[in-house]
Amino acid sequence: MNLESEIQNELKSRGADLAHFVDISHLHKKHNKNFPVAILVGMILSRKYLGEITLNPDYVAEKIRTKIVKNDEFEIKEKQTDTIADFMANFLTNKGYKAYSQSEKNIADTGFYDFNNNRTPLPHKTVALLAGLGWIGKHNLLVTRDFGSAISMCTVLTDAPLKTKAFPLPTSSCGNCKVCVDVCADGALHGNNWKPGLEREKIIDVNQCTTCIKCLVFCPWTQKYISTKSEPVA
Repeated sequence: MNLESEIQNELKSRGADLAHFVDISHLHKKHNKNFPVAILVGMILSRKYLGEITLNPDYVAEKIRTKIVKNDEFEIKEKQTDTIADFMANFLTNKGYKAYSQSEKNIADTGFYDFNNNRTPLPHKTVALLAGLGWIGKHNLLVTRDFGSAISMCTVLTDAPLKTKAFPLPTSSCGNCKVCVDVCADGALHGNNWKPGLEREKIIDVNQCTTCIKCLVFCPWTQKYISTKSEPVA
């Protein structure tokens, strides 16, 4: 079994719905930490969960207010993808390679997260763009044609000799749609279409965002995923 298949099997056995091997060697070292490859790990949010929020847009706010957010599927899968990434970094290290998990805890503990600006040098969605998965929506989240924005992600940087595929940077397919902007009660979204190189601040005021995830759920691409009966291929 080759290394790619071994990694895919390990990730799948731990609950990952998708995994991509991405060339990041062309990025500046301040972004890729001198690693040539990133492993993107993803878990898909369930249609049932997304449907519940569609029917009750204040679902997440109520979870936060009642302090039971730990039972929220989005929160659970965010933590699970982090745990899987930490595992994979250790897995590769034990095989003699260098690896760095970009889990929330690890980037904070190693000084790779800018708390003042709520920013990391290499966001998971940037790796997803390079993997050809989709584009950045007006809500500053990854949008895919199969799952909308219903993906929790984490990444592992490594020097393991993994086979990667190159994809051109996508263009936004949001067009004139402003659903995410209209459902954002906090006024965090500016309504601008993303394009490569556009500053985050032109899309979102991160200090205004309360992570209610209404923009994620009501994105028409997410709603399309919710209403699709057949299972898309990750």
